[in-house]
Parts: sequence; structure tokens; C-alpha cells
Amino acid sequence: MKKYRPYLISLVIFAGAIIFGISQNNLSFITLSDTLFMLGLPFLIVGSLLWIFSSGFFDTFQRSMHESLGRKQKKKANYTPFSQVGAGVYPFWLKIAGVLLLLALIFFAISNI
Repeated sequence: MKKYRPYLISLVIFAGAIIFGISQNNLSFITLSDTLFMLGLPFLIVGSLLWIFSSGFFDTFQRSMHESLGRKQKKKANYTPFSQVGAGVYPFWLKIAGVLLLLALIFFAISNI
């Protein structure tokens, strides 16, 4: 069940977008495409940031800043590298974004036929 959670969340968001369009009396393929695109962007942004952090790109910078700021303090505080923060979480966010953006592209293509 846990591996299907991003797809279930995408389905709930999709159903919410349809309900929102019906309640506004403005449900068309292009408005549904726009709504799904705008709902998918936050998931894409968060997932991309977690992916970049988990790659280890910022670990050296974080370590050097921690050491330079830690010199003023006598004791060294423990810190968690950015690569360990979002290591296994980013696929969850990117799967939701992928499904929503794919649905947005499908409805956009249908609206232009």
C-alpha cells in the first residue's frame, strides 16, 4: 500500500481539481490542464530541491560553513548533512508531480485537437 501512496494522492488531487472546476461552472480541458499544472508545480519544486540536496552537492559547503562558524564556539555541535535529509523522500514528491504534469499535458493536448 505504501508504494501506491503517491498515485493515490495524485488521484485525490485530480478529483479535487475536477470538483473545483465543476463548482466554479468552468470545467473544460484547458482549465483542467491549467489547474493540474499549477497543482503539480509545488510537488515538482520540493521534489527537485530534495533531489539536489540528496545528491551531496551542498555537503561540502555545509561542512565548511559548520566548521567556520563552529570555531567561535568551543564545542562542536553535530549536524546532519543535506544528503541524508532527503535521501529517500524525493521520489515520493516527484512521482506526484509527474502524474499531475502528465495529466496536465494530456488534457492540454486534448484541448488543442
